[in-house]
Amino acid sequence: MGEDEERVKLIEEAILLMKDLLVNHNGRLDDYHKAIRESREDFDFKMNALIDAQMKNESEIAELKDASRSQLTRIEKLESA
Repeated sequence: MGEDEERVKLIEEAILLMKDLLVNHNGRLDDYHKAIRESREDFDFKMNALIDAQMKNESEIAELKDASRSQLTRIEKLESA
């Protein structure tokens, strides 16, 4: 095999190796992006659940305050009678 043929063969092998590296790299990037998407979806789900729970708690606290005021008013009326 001549020197030129050997160089062409080495170049072809290098091109194939680079193609394989690029395919592997793209596959890893796809996996990485998928993991980020899934993590973001999980975060969004948990954040929405936390917001819903906070809103429910605030509503229940407001109800407790109203009930407490009502009881306090009753007690004050009883004491002043």
